[in-house]
Amino acid sequence: MAQVLQEKDSVRLRKVLLQLLARSESDDCLLCDSGGHMLALEGASRHDPFLISALGAGVFGASRELARMLGENEFSAVLHQGERKSIFLRAVDADTLLVMIFSQSANVGLVKLYSTPAVEDLRQILADIKQGPPVGDTEDSRPFVLSTETQLFSLRKE
Repeated sequence: MAQVLQEKDSVRLRKVLLQLLARSESDDCLLCDSGGHMLALEGASRHDPFLISALGAGVFGASRELARMLGENEFSAVLHQGERKSIFLRAVDADTLLVMIFSQSANVGLVKLYSTPAVEDLRQILADIKQGPPVGDTEDSRPFVLSTETQLFSLRKE
């Protein structure tokens, strides 16, 4: 069941990410779902955040499968360190991932340390969102139904 992300929820998510950026000295923080769809972004990177969230979700999904193969429930975090930039991926819940990008000037220990309380805050916000009304449960919304009587995607001969 889909949930609605209200403006107040977005503000709460952004506040946590901004605080995490300041404390951890990271360049970028983003929140995405397990499908790689970006939910929130903070930072001033020139990188494509949509591509990063999609690839990050893929990397994290692969690491979960590796964990399963090794007899672990999951790996809750993945770190890729480069010469100039590094990326830290951490599970918020079963459906959500926190992605942090930081340079060599940032301390990886700070990134890991401050991600813990941020993940707890994000987990609470996401739980609050899930407690809200599902999409379509408001009086103002109208159901959208596709008819199966016609082909929507067909080739026309003209």
